[in-house]
Amino acid sequence: MAWIIAAAVAMAIAVAFVLLKSTQDSKSTPPRRKPEPFTLADLLERLQLTEEDARQLESPQWRKAFIPKSSGGTRLLEIPDDVTLALQRRILHRLLSGLKSHPAAIGFENGKSIVDAARPHSGKQFVIRIDIERFFESTPVTRVEEYFRFIGWTDDAIRLLTTITTCEGHLPQGAATSPRLSNLVNIRMDHALQNVAERFHGHYTRYADDITFSFHFRSGRKARGIVQVIRRILRQSGYRMNSEKTRILRAHQQQQVMGLVVNEKVAIPRSRRRQLRAARHRVRQGKPATFSPEQLQGWTAFEKMVEDQASID
Repeated sequence: MAWIIAAAVAMAIAVAFVLLKSTQDSKSTPPRRKPEPFTLADLLERLQLTEEDARQLESPQWRKAFIPKSSGGTRLLEIPDDVTLALQRRILHRLLSGLKSHPAAIGFENGKSIVDAARPHSGKQFVIRIDIERFFESTPVTRVEEYFRFIGWTDDAIRLLTTITTCEGHLPQGAATSPRLSNLVNIRMDHALQNVAERFHGHYTRYADDITFSFHFRSGRKARGIVQVIRRILRQSGYRMNSEKTRILRAHQQQQVMGLVVNEKVAIPRSRRRQLRAARHRVRQGKPATFSPEQLQGWTAFEKMVEDQASID
């Protein structure tokens, strides 16, 4: 039996790489939105800029800030100057908002929430959670250039676009365009990871740097083998898996996705629900609670949102 499982995992690795390579090399990509490339003049018109405006945008100013992470350590924010930020928002709304990302990419997508990231994984034997290290910093400007070229922009237009949307050779966390671009430039990676999930009749979602797979099979060996497949696909896409945050969760354990429990149905963890009930009880009695009135109101709204969205098929 062990050799059968090992062979299946090895086949999945081979299939994943073939699929990833085929998405990179395939000539059957969707047609571009118009026969002629989009030029710098087209870009300036869309953004309502003059050529003089474009020349003045050659050196955006960025401010760096470090904020504490809830899990420990710090997170780097790279914040653009006001003019650059305003242009990023214009690019986001006029150029990027109508473009399609992979359906498994949930984060930063209009109309989607953490419940959408968690729902496909409810009631499974295995849930695999993976974190990508330094996600935005590890998304290089070359990937952004390739994407803009793929959708039809000329090189001079791409130079202006990447000048506005990237910082020191990568997607900056703090730019208005980075969340959307992080989904668009990773369509091929998401496609390859989706194919791994489908190969084993499972599900895959990605919420920014948080990747989740779930499966009905019961083999721990197979689950560990799939983690190695995922690691290699991420590496080929330029990312590193954070091994310390990788989790393989069985059905008898509490399976959480994006902070929500998914063992049977999507729900807020029982411990948090108990805290909320206790806080409401103390508020009704006129006693101090562990949550401020604003926090309690926010958590109550969140709890209702989770319950309502979790019930949607």
